[in-house]
Amino acid sequence: MKASSGLFTVLLVLWSGASVYWYVCKIKKDCDKQTTEIVSENKQNKKNSISADNNKNQDEEIKKDTIFVISNLKKKLTDGYTLDGFSKNSSVNSKIENDFNEFAENLKIYLKKNPSVKILITGYTDNTGTVEANLLIGKRRAEFLKSKLTEKGIDENRIEIYSKGESDPVADNKTEEGRKQNRRAVIKIINN
Repeated sequence: MKASSGLFTVLLVLWSGASVYWYVCKIKKDCDKQTTEIVSENKQNKKNSISADNNKNQDEEIKKDTIFVISNLKKKLTDGYTLDGFSKNSSVNSKIENDFNEFAENLKIYLKKNPSVKILITGYTDNTGTVEANLLIGKRRAEFLKSKLTEKGIDENRIEIYSKGESDPVADNKTEEGRKQNRRAVIKIINN
């Protein structure tokens, strides 16, 4: 009798396990769903963890890049960032492209990090024309660059303009190439 009651107990346990399995997995179809949810949850947690690690690494890279950009930009601004190639008697430079746009974005970051710093834009010309006309053209070149920087989001109150006209040439005004180099605007930092 003991053997048959032991067998009966085993059969009862197997039957109850099978019936639970049948009900949960076959009728309610929850077995795959739970497994899928757990696997999906684990994958999402891993992705979030990897994403957080990547974001942390990216943030560190951005900080390093920002420090590098700021130190390079400070040197560039101390020496003077020069934009040349203005057409004769023109205050507009249509050749402003990627280099200037990148410079302007970096300048915006630099000015945010250094709230006491202002910049000075000085316009220059070649020696053709009158001194008065060249001073006016130089001023307009500086105003042109100021407008481009304010379009990029730099506060106009942090930008001063000045014209030196034909004074302080960087190249020989006897050649067209020299005159082209002298038709320029220079951006430098100034402290209050």
